[in-house]
Amino acid sequence: MKNKNKICYNTVMKQLNNMDNQIKCMKEQIQQLRSRFVIEEHEVCQDEIDADRAAFDAISDICLDALLDIEPKGDA
Repeated sequence: MKNKNKICYNTVMKQLNNMDNQIKCMKEQIQQLRSRFVIEEHEVCQDEIDADRAAFDAISDICLDALLDIEPKGDA
C-alpha cells in the first residue's frame, strides 16, 4: 500500500514540475511579447500603451486559464 502511494505522489510531483516548467516558459514568452509591444523608435501615446497592456493581460489570463483547465492524466 505504501509503495502505491509513493508512485501516486511521484506522478503528482512530475505533473506539478511539468506545469511549473510550462508556466516558466509562458512567462518568458510573455516577457518577449511585452518587449515587442514597447517600441522606442517613435513616440507612442498613453492610450496605445494602455491598449497593448490590456491585450497582454487578456492573453496572459487566457493562457493561464487554458493551462489550469488541463485534465490530469494517470492515477493522480
